[in-house]
Amino acid sequence: MVTTERDRTADELLDRRESLMDAAIGRLAAAAPRAPGERGDLARCREDIGAHIDALSAALRATGAEQLGEYCAFTAVFLEGIGVPRSALGAALDALSEAIGERLAPARSAIAQEALAGGRRRLDASPLVTPAALAVIPAAAEAPGDAASAAEALARAAPRVATMSVALSYMRRPGDALAHGWRRARCLEDARRHLAELAAAVDLEAPALFSDYAEWAQTLLTSFGLDPAELVGHLGALGDAIAIALPEHLAAAPRRHLAAAIERLTSGRVELPSFVQPEAPHGTLACGYLDALLQGNRGRALRLIQEAVEAGTPIKDIYTHVFQPCQYEIGRLWQLHQISVAEEHYCTAVTQTVLSHLYPLVFNARRADRRLVAASVDGNLHEIGVRFVADFFEMAGWDTFYLGASTPAQDVIDEVARRGADVLAVSATLGEHLPSVHELIAAARDDGRCRNVVLLVGGQPFRVVHDLWRQLGADGSAPTAEGAVHLAQELLVARSA
Repeated sequence: MVTTERDRTADELLDRRESLMDAAIGRLAAAAPRAPGERGDLARCREDIGAHIDALSAALRATGAEQLGEYCAFTAVFLEGIGVPRSALGAALDALSEAIGERLAPARSAIAQEALAGGRRRLDASPLVTPAALAVIPAAAEAPGDAASAAEALARAAPRVATMSVALSYMRRPGDALAHGWRRARCLEDARRHLAELAAAVDLEAPALFSDYAEWAQTLLTSFGLDPAELVGHLGALGDAIAIALPEHLAAAPRRHLAAAIERLTSGRVELPSFVQPEAPHGTLACGYLDALLQGNRGRALRLIQEAVEAGTPIKDIYTHVFQPCQYEIGRLWQLHQISVAEEHYCTAVTQTVLSHLYPLVFNARRADRRLVAASVDGNLHEIGVRFVADFFEMAGWDTFYLGASTPAQDVIDEVARRGADVLAVSATLGEHLPSVHELIAAARDDGRCRNVVLLVGGQPFRVVHDLWRQLGADGSAPTAEGAVHLAQELLVARSA
């Protein structure tokens, strides 16, 4: 590996870091004397100059002025968001440039100052950064410190914290800002999603919920070719932004959750094994069905299932050992970026079509004189899991009313009352859906028409935190559709005893 003069200049900047920080701070102090009570500001400014030196050194090893320009731009956005004017950053960079001129040999000083000047000029650019949503850190709409809980404070401060955390991430990794380009807007969307998931986990005091989400997100992002360290860095920036935006007593819990997630992400990646295995029960059929889905051969997928039914394979086995693992596998392949969103939607749509063909076989001649209403909560667009649940109840002789995806709470409750349901089963896929689950359960408990209804919940969050159903006020949760039927029957028997 060839060491260039730029590399040697970068090394010397780090070797002389303390000396350069002292010299730059001396110049700033001389230019704008501070009262004794303002010495803390000067100490923080010294730390900032250290960060400028680190960024300059990294830029010299990379793309020089371009990378340093991104650093300066996002630093300006971040500092202005916490009340530090852009002129203060410009003055610090000027003081650092002068210190470099004093302490480095002329040739290396010229290299460093040229890059620094390019970054300094970026502060005069308009727009400073793109997209526009990242150019200004918004103020909190409501005072977070007045919130009754950490989760409420986090929700109030979310727009501010999301933008701040992205700016801070790009400050620390300006190369990412260059590489992301138009995807910066998506990074801001991801930050908002992280905060929604974090707020749900904090509200329920369930760090495992956010850690599970973070692991899922890292697998998804790395499948798109992103460095696994990016999410770790962003979650670290999210914690630092929360510490700035919220009072200490409200920031503590979210930061603990973030620390637990970062520890999990950095403790070694766990490969996701396939959910479809030939040696599993009905594994050959599952493998063939999955292959037909991925090949876009809807006719072959349907024929495989029809032939299995004609050969005597129980419908319940097809649901449990073919449809369910194949749906999980389709989700895994999408998460690993091995199939597109369109392909994932196609595969799910084919399975829903096959389910419709099987529906006449689902009805049980012996009816149980029981009724179920099943739905995905408001905001949850995933519906096939709760449809499986409804079909298993139907196979057990229940009359079922499956309402589909993202059903508003009041509409669900009205349907429960209209149908005289004995059980309401609701599904949540992500942590951010849990407030809707809580809202629905609370509304059902308050509605006299639902006084005797058994409330069951299910979905990924309830598999991660096993007593989560209890915290949300439900009557129970089961890991499988068949288990939900047994649980409902047990709860109804217990109530009638």
